[in-house]
Formats: sequence, structure tokens, C-alpha cells
Amino acid sequence: MKYILAILTTLCFGILSAQSYRVGDLYTAPDGSQGIVYYVHPDGSGGWVVALNDDSDGCAWGDDSDVPDLTNMTTYSLQLFMSDTAGYLNTQLIRSYQNDDTNYAAGKVDFAHGWVLPSLAQLSTLYAQLPFITTALTNAGGTTLARAGYWCSAEQNDSYAYLVSFGSSIASMTESGFFSTGSKIYFSCHVRAVRSFSNTSITYDTALTYQWNTGSTQSYINVSPSQTTTYTVTGTTDYGCSTTAEQTVLVGLESAQTIYDTICEGAGYEANGFTLTAEETQTAGTLTRTRTMTTNGCSSNLTLQLLIRPTATSFHEDMAYRSYTWNGLTYYQSGDYVQHFNCANGCDSIAVLQLTILNQPIVPPPEISITASSSTVCVGDSAVLHAVIENAGLFTPPTAPPIAAGDILCTDGSVVKPMDFAASGKTAMGVVFFVDSTGIHGWAMALNDFGNYPWTTSPNDYFDVPTLDNIANSRDAIADFDGYGNTLKLRAAGDSTLLPAAWAVDFDHGWYLPAIGQWSQFYAQIVQMNASLLIAGGTPFPLDAPYFYWSSTENDSNNAWNLLYGGSVRMDYKAYVYPIREVRDF
Repeated sequence: MKYILAILTTLCFGILSAQSYRVGDLYTAPDGSQGIVYYVHPDGSGGWVVALNDDSDGCAWGDDSDVPDLTNMTTYSLQLFMSDTAGYLNTQLIRSYQNDDTNYAAGKVDFAHGWVLPSLAQLSTLYAQLPFITTALTNAGGTTLARAGYWCSAEQNDSYAYLVSFGSSIASMTESGFFSTGSKIYFSCHVRAVRSFSNTSITYDTALTYQWNTGSTQSYINVSPSQTTTYTVTGTTDYGCSTTAEQTVLVGLESAQTIYDTICEGAGYEANGFTLTAEETQTAGTLTRTRTMTTNGCSSNLTLQLLIRPTATSFHEDMAYRSYTWNGLTYYQSGDYVQHFNCANGCDSIAVLQLTILNQPIVPPPEISITASSSTVCVGDSAVLHAVIENAGLFTPPTAPPIAAGDILCTDGSVVKPMDFAASGKTAMGVVFFVDSTGIHGWAMALNDFGNYPWTTSPNDYFDVPTLDNIANSRDAIADFDGYGNTLKLRAAGDSTLLPAAWAVDFDHGWYLPAIGQWSQFYAQIVQMNASLLIAGGTPFPLDAPYFYWSSTENDSNNAWNLLYGGSVRMDYKAYVYPIREVRDF
């Protein structure tokens, strides 16, 4: 009797496009946990997600000691602070040193599934995005962030760590959105986890090459083994990604034959018709078992020579793009990592991973396997083996949005990328810092300051603009984005001698005094904004010198809101003289 061992080839055709996320979208992580997107990279390649709920409503950061290898940010440098996006690496270092202690901030987050204690820049950006994500959080069944301090993963020294104030429920506490330090032991702050995500599209590759251990390069092979034989196939894409699968075909010879196999001690064994318990495989060495194999009318004595290996320490070196998942943990940074790892042969061992992470997209290996309708044939029979390609997805970056934060607004109304500006021959008039849901409209900041002015002049500094809302709390103030409407109301309420800041801007040509919410949006991206301002020939904002900038948002008859050095949103006396920088819609 002749039996055909058939392995069907499954190739997927077409394109699956992953969702291109925007701020406010609900994101579902691979483990099923959810969060709200609060930042998208300018190139659209990915961004950051905030968890739906706090992981703690009050806990210590750690004990009174310095975390090894975690950078001590002892110098108050905003360039350093706003460039700190390494929440994952920071959290990993902290948890390792603290032995994953769940009493402390870093131990509260679900690090095993990619959630981290945010870095300084990640947490500061989250504060600025609150007006855009609060409703999304509650609609998804979550809670908005509390009016309190939140820990981040930055350390100042052995005794202090950094936090960001998210405001206060006390009306007199009007300042928020700024960096401060607190005692690791004695301060109790909230914890809200964040994570990274990537936008990708998958194009299935049907142009694969095959290499069987028989030498064949077909997608299938006919085999007629005279003895039990293992067949392997390697599938490779045009881009060089490959993977290998194997299938053993047992052959009944009506005579004695021996199978050699290997496991690790205590693993048990169930294959080739043999079943051994964990206790039977507890001792390293060679174990011999024999059975009579009868199948499809042919029989033989089958002997198993099982080599039982002891546990060992192994070293792994690998390279990945953007992230790398190993034993349930996802890594986003290059480095050496140690785990108790289940090796490919099933042995429990201590494994050391030497990992290199590349930031660009490019291409994952396909998933290949061999399936069989029967795994046993008699001598003289033939079998047909086909390679099964489960997934040969090629990852390609999504199309970048037409306009993104950091792009340069030109005097002819066009918007160009910073790297294209010099060659464009155009004249810049501003830098884009916000793009709305249309992808083509938003706000741009002027290239230079427009002078120094009081909000109102003495003795009229107690003047309350009758048509402007008085906003008492900073958390409410950052939801004010109507700089144009505010400026219009200010100019209608009095002339330049009464309200000089609002009259100093070039309102007739579309420029206005920004609302404090617009300032908060701008400052959350200050490092990128300064880089684009330099390219455009403008004046960057000082990151290591104090300053205040007026907004068009009013606090009360005596005070108005301004942006303080460090990104803090605060109110101040209207008669003070501060610089202004105008913004415009595009």
C-alpha cells in the first residue's frame, strides 16, 4: 500500500494595513491592555500611549540610595530634560536595582507587557495633551489624571527623584506642568504608566525561495525514505529574511531500528510513540527505551536512545528593529539582558542576551512549518512534503502625514520639511507646532520675539476684560486654545495704551497672542521646535535661562496666564513686562 504524505503550501496574498493612530485614539496592546494615544512622532512611525488608569494614587519612588547606571540629572538643564524619552530603559534599570519591588513607583507598572514609568519628556508631553485625551480616557472606561504630582523615571541623586505637577484641587495652587524634585522615600506621588507603539503596514511577500536538506529548491518534495528520516526546509524572502522548519517521517522496516533524541533533565519526553515522565528524565545521561511499532501493516522494534542534558548558561546575540520581545519581555534599547530562559531544546538555563536595537523599520522573518496528514509510511512508499508559509510579512513605514510638528511655514503659504528648507529657496515665517485632524491645518509659532510688553498698563492693571472668561486653575487654563478669539476680544476692549501685549502682534496679517493651551502644546516639543527655528533662521527659546511669555488667557482682574521657563503654566501680575511671540493659523 502506498501512502502520500501531503503538506499544503499556504501563501497569503494582498495587504493588511495596521491602523494609523492619532492623538486620542484607543490603543489595544498585544496582551489586551488598553490606553489612549497621546503623542505621535512627526513621521507617523509611532508614538506614546497612556494607560487608562493610575497604577498608584500615592507611593514612594524608592529608598534613599542611588540607582546604578541611571543618569543623575543633577544639573537643571531643560535641553537634557526635554530630550529624556528613555522611559523604558530607565524603568528597567530602576526595577532591576529594586528587585521589582511593588511598593515603589517603577514596580507598580506592568513592565512585563511593555508599560513603563514615563521619562521626564514623556510625562511633560502627557500634561500638555490632557485637553485632547481626557474625554477619550473616560469614554474608554478609564479615569483622567489627578490634580496631583506624578512620578517620572528620572533621578536627581541618591535622595531625590523628579516629578511633574498635574495641578491641584486647591484653587490657590495655580501653577502646574513644571518639573520638580521630591524625596524618594517621603514624597507620595501618583503613578500612570505609558508605553510606545508603532504604526506599520504589512505587505505579504509571495516571492519566497525554498531550500530543503535534500537539495531541492521547490516548495514541495516527494520523499521515499528507507529509514526514519528528518527533513528540513528553509524559506527565504527577497529581502534576506529566513526561517527553518523540520518534519520527521517514521518508517516501519519490520526490523529493529534506533531513534536518537535529546532533551534537558526533568523535561519529560513524548514523541515517536514513547512517553516518559519528568521523574524518569530527571538524571542527566543516556536513557534507553524500546517498543514495537505497528502501523499501516508494517511493524518493527523501535529503540529510543535519549540523551538527557543538564541545564546550562547560554549567550545570545541578536539585532532587531525598534523593539525585541524575548521570553515575554519587550526591549526597546540596545544592551545586555539576563533572564532565566527556556532554550530552544527546552532546558531551563540562565541566558544572557546581547541585543542591538535599530530605530528604522525594515523586515521580520517569515513563519514556516511543515504539516502532514500522516507521519508514518512503510518502506518503499513515498510522501509529498510541502512547505507552509504562515506569514512572510514585510513591514513598511506608513506614509508620513502631509504636515507635521517641526515643519516650516513659508511666506508663500507652503509648508516644507526642515531637511528640504535650504534647497527650497523659500522664505520662512514660522514653525509648525500643532496639526489638527485634517492633517493640513494647525498652528505655527513666529520665528522671533515681538518685543516686551505688559499685559495691561498701570494704573489700569486691575482691568478685567468683560468678554474674556476668568480661568482660575492651571489645569483648566491649558484647555484654552482660542488665542485668535482672545486677542480679538482684547483689542475690542481697549487700545494699545490699555492692553499693549494684544496690540503688539501683527493681527491684521493673521498673527495673534497665543492662548496658554497653545503655549503648553508648543513647549511640550521645545527641543524639536528649537531645531526647526534654527534651520528657519529664527531665534530658539533659551533652555537654561529664566523667562516668561505672556498668553492671551486671563486669570482675573489682576492676573493673566503666562509660560514660565521650564514649561510651567502659571499666572502673574498683568503690569509685569514680559516678552511675547505671536502665532497664527495655517
